[in-house]
Amino acid sequence: MYATLADILEQVAEAELINLTDDEQLDAVDETVVDRAIANGMAVIDAYCGDRYTVPFAPVPELVRMYAVDLAVYNLYSRRTHVAMPEVIGERQKQALAFFRLVQKGEASIGAPLLAATDSESYGALIPGNERLFTRTKMRGL
Repeated sequence: MYATLADILEQVAEAELINLTDDEQLDAVDETVVDRAIANGMAVIDAYCGDRYTVPFAPVPELVRMYAVDLAVYNLYSRRTHVAMPEVIGERQKQALAFFRLVQKGEASIGAPLLAATDSESYGALIPGNERLFTRTKMRGL
């Protein structure tokens, strides 16, 4: 997991987290719901980063952890139509997605080693082919 319940509790008060997760009215945080929200955010992160980095990340880079928390909190608020989502939560989700789009394009880094290039990617242009049958000079002679 890219984030933990403790990470979420740094952003959301426990009483609010109970409100967002307690489907059974047990007056407690439902850790299964929190884990699912984290896993869903993790899936989004992996989808954006999987072409450039080995996913899942281990160890988890701090930027990934930070944005995983933002996505998980957004996912938790999205579960409840009767709870007003604070504007900052929606903004953090948008910022996270914008950042991972940049990562996907190679315009931002998360501070982890990139995937190694495959042989076809790194050497394909260096492999000599057959001599060209037709060139501009050969075509003029026809």
